[in-house]
Amino acid sequence: MIPDFLTPFICVTITFTIIGNNPAHISPFPTGNCTLCCPIQPDRDIEYQLYTRRNPGIPNLLVVNNAATLQRSSFNRSNPTVVYIHGYSERAPGLSAATIRDAYLRRGDYNVVLVDWGKLSALPWYITAVRNTRLVGPHVGGMVRWLDAQGAVPMSRVHVIGFSLGAEVAGFMGKSLAPQQVGRITGLDAAFPLYMDTGADGHLTSADATFVDVVHTDGGIFGFPTPLGHADFYPNGGRPPQPGCATDNVIYSGIIRIINQYIACGHNRAWRFYAESVNNPNGFPGSRCIRWRPEIRGNCSWTPDALMGFGADRRIRGMFYLRTNAQPPYARNITGYGIRR
Repeated sequence: MIPDFLTPFICVTITFTIIGNNPAHISPFPTGNCTLCCPIQPDRDIEYQLYTRRNPGIPNLLVVNNAATLQRSSFNRSNPTVVYIHGYSERAPGLSAATIRDAYLRRGDYNVVLVDWGKLSALPWYITAVRNTRLVGPHVGGMVRWLDAQGAVPMSRVHVIGFSLGAEVAGFMGKSLAPQQVGRITGLDAAFPLYMDTGADGHLTSADATFVDVVHTDGGIFGFPTPLGHADFYPNGGRPPQPGCATDNVIYSGIIRIINQYIACGHNRAWRFYAESVNNPNGFPGSRCIRWRPEIRGNCSWTPDALMGFGADRRIRGMFYLRTNAQPPYARNITGYGIRR
């Protein structure tokens, strides 16, 4: 473990842009529990940023067990509360977190809490980041318990959204709260590498919230291909390449374009689809029929059975399939119809 007196000098994260306009974060040393790791200080390394329509760009920092930070904040007990947890190499508010935040604040009055655990998930230390998800999850659980105890929001009304490693953090949060549960966890392409053989105790499952819905876009690569929640959605089959992500000519594309358009693109589609659904809840209807393209063989007919994303009904169960556009707007449903029951 790196001594504390050296921490300010070598335990730093550097921000750079390599994948499109999405900043990535790199650290010369991992932060975790290992010989050459920077020491973890959870209350310092995990930050809770509150945004509302009163402060859409500059966050109020919520400090667990410090009631004054909540009382001085713009948190409104009458408004729905959404917690977003970013993925590997991100920070809050990075591109995915800012996009989700802005979508909710365009929609209406929400308390949007962004969890910044970027120091514990920095490049290139993926293995360490995976280990840290087991620590960050219970810490987020403690924040949710605290909000409940403060009378800010009942646990049953909290909606937690996690992307990639953030979805696994959400799962460990849910496990730490048992037998109590948050109302909903939405997993956006929950991370697959190093989680695939861990069993129900080692990754996001339907037991982690009253309702768990999962969007699969990069199944078998960065994301889980198998169902994890009460409702699992497979846009464009749930596997890469997602429409609009394949490179036409790898030789002439260059490494940056390959990373942006092929390697990370399909994985990132999960949060892009969800963000669009916040302001277009009926845009992504899915069907139990696997024939998301007409030419796919099957003995069923595609019918809209459930809505993916923001509009998902908490009573739905099963696996659902749909098709999206290659470029935004990704939603193919422009009729405005909902799902009849």
